[in-house]
Amino acid sequence: MQRRWPLSRRRYPDPIPSPILDLAGLTLEVNHLPRALRFYKQVLGLDLLEYDEERSTATFQVNPTQTLTLWQPVTRQANAPRLAPLRARGASHLHYAWQVQPADLERSKAILDEHGLSWTEIDLGTPERPDHSVYFFDPFGHSLELRGVDLADPRQPTFPPTPVTRPAHALPVMGLREVALAFGDYGAMKERLPRAYGFAFAKEQEDRDFAQFTLGPFPEPDGNGTPRRWLYAWDPQVELADMFGGDHALVQLDEVLNRVRTEGLPHVLEGGRLAVRDPEGHVFEFLPAPR
Repeated sequence: MQRRWPLSRRRYPDPIPSPILDLAGLTLEVNHLPRALRFYKQVLGLDLLEYDEERSTATFQVNPTQTLTLWQPVTRQANAPRLAPLRARGASHLHYAWQVQPADLERSKAILDEHGLSWTEIDLGTPERPDHSVYFFDPFGHSLELRGVDLADPRQPTFPPTPVTRPAHALPVMGLREVALAFGDYGAMKERLPRAYGFAFAKEQEDRDFAQFTLGPFPEPDGNGTPRRWLYAWDPQVELADMFGGDHALVQLDEVLNRVRTEGLPHVLEGGRLAVRDPEGHVFEFLPAPR
Protein backbone atom coordinates (compact mmCIF):
# COMPACT_ATOMS: atom_id res chain seq x y z
CA MET A 1 0.00 0.00 0.00
CA GLN A 2 1.38 3.40 -0.99
CA ARG A 3 -0.11 6.63 0.33
CA ARG A 4 1.27 10.08 0.96
CA TRP A 5 0.71 11.86 4.24
CA PRO A 6 0.53 15.65 3.62
CA LEU A 7 2.22 17.69 6.30
CA SER A 8 1.70 21.37 7.01
CA ARG A 9 4.51 23.69 6.01
CA ARG A 10 3.87 25.87 9.05
CA ARG A 11 6.68 25.88 11.59
CA TYR A 12 6.92 27.56 14.92
CA PRO A 13 10.56 28.37 15.76
CA ASP A 14 11.18 29.04 19.45
CA PRO A 15 14.24 31.15 20.32
CA ILE A 16 14.39 29.62 23.81
CA PRO A 17 16.19 26.25 23.81
CA SER A 18 14.16 23.33 25.06
CA PRO A 19 15.57 21.58 28.15
CA ILE A 20 14.60 18.23 26.61
CA LEU A 21 17.52 16.51 24.94
CA ASP A 22 16.21 13.25 23.50
CA LEU A 23 13.85 10.27 23.85
CA ALA A 24 15.11 7.93 26.56
CA GLY A 25 12.47 5.23 26.75
CA LEU A 26 8.91 4.03 26.64
CA THR A 27 6.62 1.87 28.80
CA LEU A 28 3.91 -0.30 27.19
CA GLU A 29 1.02 -2.17 28.77
CA VAL A 30 0.65 -5.83 27.83
CA ASN A 31 -1.91 -8.39 28.99
CA HIS A 32 0.46 -11.39 28.94
CA LEU A 33 4.05 -10.68 29.93
CA PRO A 34 5.63 -14.00 28.82
CA ARG A 35 4.12 -13.59 25.35
CA ALA A 36 5.38 -9.98 25.24
CA LEU A 37 8.87 -11.11 26.24
CA ARG A 38 8.92 -13.63 23.40
CA PHE A 39 7.70 -11.08 20.85
CA TYR A 40 10.18 -8.33 21.71
CA LYS A 41 13.07 -10.79 22.03
CA GLN A 42 12.36 -12.71 18.82
CA VAL A 43 10.93 -10.07 16.49
CA LEU A 44 12.87 -7.01 17.71
CA GLY A 45 15.93 -8.84 19.07
CA LEU A 46 16.12 -6.66 22.18
CA ASP A 47 18.34 -7.56 25.15
CA LEU A 48 16.54 -8.12 28.46
CA LEU A 49 17.96 -5.87 31.18
CA GLU A 50 15.59 -6.55 34.06
CA TYR A 51 12.67 -8.88 34.77
CA ASP A 52 10.59 -8.45 37.92
CA GLU A 53 8.06 -11.26 38.19
CA GLU A 54 6.47 -9.83 41.35
CA ARG A 55 5.76 -6.44 39.73
CA SER A 56 5.10 -8.01 36.31
CA THR A 57 7.54 -5.73 34.53
CA ALA A 58 10.42 -6.29 32.13
CA THR A 59 12.89 -3.76 30.72
CA PHE A 60 14.83 -4.16 27.48
CA GLN A 61 17.97 -2.37 26.30
CA VAL A 62 17.30 -0.76 22.91
CA ASN A 63 20.72 0.90 22.63
CA PRO A 64 23.12 2.50 25.17
CA THR A 65 20.74 5.43 25.83
CA GLN A 66 17.23 4.01 25.28
CA THR A 67 15.06 1.37 26.95
CA LEU A 68 11.68 -0.27 26.36
CA THR A 69 9.69 -1.43 29.41
CA LEU A 70 6.75 -3.85 29.35
CA TRP A 71 4.20 -3.96 32.16
CA GLN A 72 1.34 -6.35 32.80
CA PRO A 73 -1.06 -4.41 35.02
CA VAL A 74 -2.12 -5.96 38.32
CA THR A 75 -5.10 -4.51 40.21
CA ARG A 76 -4.00 -1.78 42.66
CA GLN A 77 -0.34 -2.47 41.95
CA ALA A 78 1.79 0.33 40.52
CA ASN A 79 4.21 -0.50 37.73
CA ALA A 80 6.91 1.25 39.81
CA PRO A 81 6.51 1.99 43.56
CA ARG A 82 7.91 5.52 43.29
CA LEU A 83 5.30 6.35 40.61
CA ALA A 84 2.38 5.11 42.72
CA PRO A 85 1.28 8.65 43.80
CA LEU A 86 0.85 9.57 40.12
CA ARG A 87 -1.25 6.49 39.27
CA ALA A 88 1.09 5.93 36.34
CA ARG A 89 0.29 3.40 33.67
CA GLY A 90 1.72 2.36 30.37
CA ALA A 91 -0.02 2.94 27.08
CA SER A 92 -3.05 0.71 26.56
CA HIS A 93 -2.81 1.30 22.78
CA LEU A 94 0.07 3.30 21.39
CA HIS A 95 1.78 4.17 18.15
CA TYR A 96 5.55 4.46 18.24
CA ALA A 97 8.36 4.15 15.71
CA TRP A 98 11.78 2.56 15.39
CA GLN A 99 14.79 3.82 13.45
CA VAL A 100 16.30 1.56 10.81
CA GLN A 101 18.69 2.16 7.96
CA PRO A 102 16.83 2.66 4.66
CA ALA A 103 18.72 -0.22 3.07
CA ASP A 104 17.28 -2.53 5.77
CA LEU A 105 13.60 -1.85 5.01
CA GLU A 106 13.30 -4.60 2.39
CA ARG A 107 14.99 -7.13 4.67
CA SER A 108 12.71 -5.99 7.52
CA LYS A 109 9.60 -6.76 5.44
CA ALA A 110 10.95 -10.24 4.77
CA ILE A 111 11.61 -10.76 8.49
CA LEU A 112 8.04 -9.71 9.31
CA ASP A 113 6.79 -12.20 6.72
CA GLU A 114 8.87 -14.96 8.33
CA HIS A 115 7.24 -14.18 11.69
CA GLY A 116 3.78 -14.26 10.09
CA LEU A 117 3.14 -10.57 10.78
CA SER A 118 1.08 -8.43 8.43
CA TRP A 119 2.58 -5.05 7.48
CA THR A 120 1.70 -1.94 5.50
CA GLU A 121 4.14 0.26 3.60
CA ILE A 122 3.42 3.99 3.18
CA ASP A 123 5.44 6.68 1.43
CA LEU A 124 5.54 9.74 3.69
CA GLY A 125 7.87 11.67 1.40
CA THR A 126 7.62 13.41 -1.95
CA PRO A 127 8.10 12.22 -5.55
CA GLU A 128 11.52 13.86 -5.52
CA ARG A 129 12.54 12.28 -2.22
CA PRO A 130 10.54 9.24 -1.09
CA ASP A 131 10.38 8.43 2.62
CA HIS A 132 9.05 4.91 3.12
CA SER A 133 7.72 3.56 6.41
CA VAL A 134 6.56 0.06 7.33
CA TYR A 135 3.77 -0.38 9.91
CA PHE A 136 2.75 -3.48 11.86
CA PHE A 137 1.17 -4.42 15.21
CA ASP A 138 2.46 -6.26 18.24
CA PRO A 139 0.17 -8.89 19.85
CA PHE A 140 -1.28 -6.27 22.24
CA GLY A 141 -2.57 -3.67 19.80
CA HIS A 142 0.41 -1.33 19.84
CA SER A 143 1.21 0.06 16.38
CA LEU A 144 4.91 -0.13 15.47
CA GLU A 145 6.60 1.70 12.64
CA LEU A 146 9.95 1.13 10.95
CA ARG A 147 11.30 4.43 9.58
CA GLY A 148 14.45 4.71 7.52
CA VAL A 149 16.99 7.29 8.78
CA ASP A 150 20.04 8.72 7.04
CA LEU A 151 22.93 8.38 9.48
CA ALA A 152 24.81 11.11 7.57
CA ASP A 153 21.97 13.65 7.89
CA PRO A 154 23.20 16.79 9.72
CA ARG A 155 19.99 16.95 11.81
CA GLN A 156 21.32 14.66 14.53
CA PRO A 157 19.69 14.01 17.93
CA THR A 158 21.66 14.42 21.14
CA PHE A 159 22.38 10.69 21.15
CA PRO A 160 22.62 9.64 17.47
CA PRO A 161 21.48 6.18 16.38
CA THR A 162 24.18 3.71 15.45
CA PRO A 163 23.82 0.29 13.79
CA VAL A 164 23.18 -2.49 16.31
CA THR A 165 23.89 -6.17 15.68
CA ARG A 166 20.65 -8.14 16.04
CA PRO A 167 20.01 -11.87 15.55
CA ALA A 168 19.30 -12.87 11.95
CA HIS A 169 15.63 -13.53 12.81
CA ALA A 170 15.14 -10.05 14.34
CA LEU A 171 14.45 -6.63 12.88
CA PRO A 172 17.60 -4.46 12.54
CA VAL A 173 16.27 -1.59 14.69
CA MET A 174 18.74 1.03 15.93
CA GLY A 175 16.60 3.07 18.30
CA LEU A 176 13.24 4.53 19.23
CA ARG A 177 12.24 7.31 16.82
CA GLU A 178 8.89 8.73 17.94
CA VAL A 179 5.92 8.36 20.26
CA ALA A 180 2.36 9.44 19.35
CA LEU A 181 -0.01 10.35 22.20
CA ALA A 182 -3.71 11.20 22.13
CA PHE A 183 -5.12 14.31 23.84
CA GLY A 184 -8.83 15.02 24.19
CA ASP A 185 -8.35 18.79 24.56
CA TYR A 186 -6.05 19.50 21.64
CA GLY A 187 -5.94 23.28 22.08
CA ALA A 188 -5.00 23.10 25.75
CA MET A 189 -2.37 20.46 24.99
CA LYS A 190 -0.73 22.60 22.32
CA GLU A 191 -0.26 25.43 24.83
CA ARG A 192 0.60 23.27 27.85
CA LEU A 193 3.31 21.00 26.46
CA PRO A 194 5.76 23.81 25.58
CA ARG A 195 4.89 25.83 28.70
CA ALA A 196 4.80 23.08 31.32
CA TYR A 197 7.54 20.77 30.04
CA GLY A 198 9.53 22.72 27.46
CA PHE A 199 8.71 20.60 24.41
CA ALA A 200 9.92 22.25 21.19
CA PHE A 201 6.79 22.89 19.08
CA ALA A 202 7.80 22.25 15.45
CA LYS A 203 4.62 22.26 13.35
CA GLU A 204 1.08 20.97 12.97
CA GLN A 205 -1.05 19.66 10.15
CA GLU A 206 -3.57 21.93 8.49
CA ASP A 207 -6.31 19.35 7.97
CA ARG A 208 -6.43 17.67 11.39
CA ASP A 209 -5.48 18.15 15.04
CA PHE A 210 -1.95 16.81 14.86
CA ALA A 211 1.00 18.66 16.42
CA GLN A 212 4.66 17.69 16.22
CA PHE A 213 7.28 18.39 18.89
CA THR A 214 11.02 17.89 18.38
CA LEU A 215 12.68 15.98 21.23
CA GLY A 216 15.72 18.21 21.22
CA PRO A 217 16.80 21.77 22.01
CA PHE A 218 15.13 23.40 18.97
CA PRO A 219 12.17 22.65 16.70
CA GLU A 220 13.21 21.12 13.40
CA PRO A 221 11.34 19.78 10.37
CA ASP A 222 10.57 16.08 10.37
CA GLY A 223 10.80 13.51 7.61
CA ASN A 224 13.06 12.47 4.75
CA GLY A 225 15.71 10.66 6.71
CA THR A 226 16.39 12.83 9.74
CA PRO A 227 17.65 10.79 12.73
CA ARG A 228 15.90 13.20 15.16
CA ARG A 229 13.34 11.93 17.70
CA TRP A 230 9.77 13.23 17.98
CA LEU A 231 6.65 13.49 20.09
CA TYR A 232 3.41 13.56 18.09
CA ALA A 233 0.29 14.80 19.88
CA TRP A 234 -3.16 14.41 18.33
CA ASP A 235 -6.83 14.10 19.12
CA PRO A 236 -8.07 10.52 19.66
CA GLN A 237 -8.40 9.04 16.19
CA VAL A 238 -7.61 6.07 14.03
CA GLU A 239 -6.37 7.06 10.60
CA LEU A 240 -2.95 6.55 9.11
CA ALA A 241 -2.29 2.80 8.88
CA ASP A 242 -4.80 2.25 11.72
CA MET A 243 -2.43 3.88 14.22
CA PHE A 244 -3.71 4.30 17.78
CA GLY A 245 -2.86 7.21 20.05
CA GLY A 246 -2.27 6.07 23.62
CA ASP A 247 -5.10 6.60 26.11
CA HIS A 248 -2.39 7.04 28.71
CA ALA A 249 1.35 6.63 28.44
CA LEU A 250 4.53 6.72 30.45
CA VAL A 251 7.26 8.31 28.35
CA GLN A 252 10.81 8.93 29.54
CA LEU A 253 12.65 12.07 28.48
CA ASP A 254 15.04 14.57 30.13
CA GLU A 255 14.73 16.98 33.13
CA VAL A 256 12.61 20.15 33.62
CA LEU A 257 11.60 20.64 37.26
CA ASN A 258 11.02 24.40 37.54
CA ARG A 259 8.43 24.49 34.76
CA VAL A 260 6.48 21.66 36.38
CA ARG A 261 6.48 23.36 39.78
CA THR A 262 5.33 26.64 38.23
CA GLU A 263 2.54 24.80 36.43
CA GLY A 264 1.47 23.14 39.68
CA LEU A 265 1.36 19.64 38.18
CA PRO A 266 1.49 16.53 40.40
CA HIS A 267 4.99 15.10 40.33
CA VAL A 268 7.52 13.00 42.22
CA LEU A 269 11.28 13.55 42.32
CA GLU A 270 13.57 10.74 43.41
CA GLY A 271 17.21 10.06 42.65
CA GLY A 272 17.35 12.77 40.00
CA ARG A 273 14.36 11.29 38.15
CA LEU A 274 11.34 13.59 37.77
CA ALA A 275 7.95 12.05 36.94
CA VAL A 276 4.94 14.25 36.14
CA ARG A 277 1.29 13.38 35.56
CA ASP A 278 -0.20 15.40 32.73
CA PRO A 279 -3.84 16.54 33.14
CA GLU A 280 -4.81 14.07 30.38
CA GLY A 281 -3.30 11.13 32.28
CA HIS A 282 0.00 10.69 30.43
CA VAL A 283 3.03 10.42 32.70
CA PHE A 284 6.25 12.03 31.48
CA GLU A 285 9.48 11.00 33.17
CA PHE A 286 12.49 13.29 32.86
CA LEU A 287 15.95 11.79 33.40
CA PRO A 288 19.40 13.35 33.81
CA ALA A 289 21.40 13.06 30.62
CA PRO A 290 23.70 10.03 30.67
CA ARG A 291 27.40 10.77 30.70
